[in-house]
Amino acid sequence: MDSVNIHVLEDVKLTPFLERYRKSAPETEASLQSAIKKILKEMYDIVPCESIFLLLDDPIQNFAKVSPRNLTYIAGVGHSAQDLLGLKTVTNQGLISQTYNFGSLSVLKASEHEKIVLDKLHLPSPVESAICAPIRIEPTIGVLTLVNKKEVVGFTIKDVRMVNILLGYLQMTIQNAIDTKKIHEQTKRDNLTGLYNDRFFHQQLEIEIKKAHKNNTPLSLMFLDLDHFKNINDQYGHLVGSQTLKEISFVIREYMEDENAILARYGGDEYVAILPNIKLEQAVHMAEQVRKSVHEKMFMVNDGSQDQAMITFKGVISTSIGVASLHDHVPYLNDITQRKNLFIQMADKAMYKAKDLGKNQVCIASQIASE
Repeated sequence: MDSVNIHVLEDVKLTPFLERYRKSAPETEASLQSAIKKILKEMYDIVPCESIFLLLDDPIQNFAKVSPRNLTYIAGVGHSAQDLLGLKTVTNQGLISQTYNFGSLSVLKASEHEKIVLDKLHLPSPVESAICAPIRIEPTIGVLTLVNKKEVVGFTIKDVRMVNILLGYLQMTIQNAIDTKKIHEQTKRDNLTGLYNDRFFHQQLEIEIKKAHKNNTPLSLMFLDLDHFKNINDQYGHLVGSQTLKEISFVIREYMEDENAILARYGGDEYVAILPNIKLEQAVHMAEQVRKSVHEKMFMVNDGSQDQAMITFKGVISTSIGVASLHDHVPYLNDITQRKNLFIQMADKAMYKAKDLGKNQVCIASQIASE
């Protein structure tokens, strides 16, 4: 058998794709990266082909019902696979997109009249043959593609059967990883928004402060409080209010640009973001992105009634945001808990300063440091 290059994103980079929900629970946890490598190797050995690509969608976009959605190349076999790892395509760009959208397996062989293009963004060159299969865990969450069978006849019915068997193992592997993550995360998460809870936030902030001090790396903290949220509760009721808080969490997740950001619901209509390795200027830019996105979002929320009526509003809610930098705004203290509390206090005061200045704006801790 020919030597083969199998590439899979590291486990830490696969974690965001596991932010999904199922009912059952696995008994053990294993490396998802190793498991995917093993399955793709078996698939390549049984159905020899030029390349294999595995893409998964973004669960945050699914929760927020964003369209078109992103698909990310998380694993692949073949010489071009490594270059594609981590790249995103959208669900309207070729055979891979069609498979995701329609949820049906395709077996194709190119002809003079029909070209096969897998992904117009990253794989624009037509291929000779392909098997493209949806990855289903309840809904479709991704696509598996085998490209250019090494035999001239192309892929056969036998190949499809073998791919389906191994696809079942792959789906089970991903499903178990999702379930394991859910169990581990339950004690850390806010039940309504799915963001981290305040208990985990406090624990993690101390850890990040220690890291930032030891490595002399930047650390920023963002406090967000909704403006005029009480009006939503008063006008539409608490069910709509709760759904609105959930929608806000989707906006924060989507527009918080750094993948290492630690997002939490601090309580009520307050949110916080720990931003490791993010300088003050970049944190302020991220805060502005979130502020603008919340204010411009068209909210469509189910009112919880029997007829499932939808409440829509835009420009009613805004957010006041305070930003603090550990090294810029917090003096060094030997007591890590005291330093953490002072860090929180600086970001919190900056947020209240934003409210005092008229709401719907971003303030930094240096604006209140002298007060």
